[in-house]
Amino acid sequence: MKLYADGIDITSAVGNLSWQNSIAELATTMSFDVAKTDAQHIKIYLPREGSIIQMYTNVEIFRGIVLTVDDGEKTKNTYTAADFGWYLNKSKETYQFNNMPAHKAIRKVCSDFNIVIDSIPTLETKITKIYFDKTISEILMDILEICGCGYNLDMTPKGLRIYELGSIYAYPEFRLSPNTQLLYSPNLRGNVSHSISIEDMKNSIKVITEIDGNYSVKKVVQDTGLIDKYGLLQEVVKIDPKKENAGTVAKVKLEELSKIHESYSFKIIENMDSYTRAGYLISVDDVDYIIESSEHSIKNGIHYTKIALKNKSLKG
Repeated sequence: MKLYADGIDITSAVGNLSWQNSIAELATTMSFDVAKTDAQHIKIYLPREGSIIQMYTNVEIFRGIVLTVDDGEKTKNTYTAADFGWYLNKSKETYQFNNMPAHKAIRKVCSDFNIVIDSIPTLETKITKIYFDKTISEILMDILEICGCGYNLDMTPKGLRIYELGSIYAYPEFRLSPNTQLLYSPNLRGNVSHSISIEDMKNSIKVITEIDGNYSVKKVVQDTGLIDKYGLLQEVVKIDPKKENAGTVAKVKLEELSKIHESYSFKIIENMDSYTRAGYLISVDDVDYIIESSEHSIKNGIHYTKIALKNKSLKG
């Protein structure tokens, strides 16, 4: 692993390196220390706010900007950095799209803000919507939500990347010692936390409209198998019939809510050149999970990762 600040290799002076990302947030954030000394014959480059940070394993896996510098300690500075997705969480704009294909709307936003594109699929869903005073990340995420199918967006050193959740597999491995064979990291997981809950499940969706205080039921969609198993758990959704289709809303909402909530996390060790990232798919005991978040740290030359997962297809 190598860490550069403004193109200068600072790896030997870096400590407490960690970084994390999640599918709920666009930016990957990083923190690290850089040692400092009063000795005149020792020169250590100290990044500043706005410095460009790059991290390489076998390839560049992070490129970002220093946001904060804590220089109060005599022996070290502590830094917080974020990749360029951070800018999309901060900048706001107003847009009006009229029947524009989603991929063209996304490219329009990216062009306006000089956002370099790594990869974007051809999303033909038509976008007709006004975004007023919204952050760029909010606009992009909403467009993807309209497209459905569970897309994720993140930032790589090459630019903005959009892909379908679960379309990229993570396969973290490590060696117990240099002369031993590679082991699949999740098979030796530690600090396991796991729970299952139906507390937020809904198995019946009732769609209603309201005109002048009069309510009318337009559609009821149910999962009878889940009702037989867990009892009736109903959600009521009010729509504007001029803008939304009751059947479509009910179907989408039932699909969204008729799931058991599973909380599953654990820690693994992986090779330095391995990057288990939020949004990827990982197999644990022959079950596929979406990685909701990942937290990485380098300690004594070992790459530790904590991942939080959700079952790709868990239902009742």
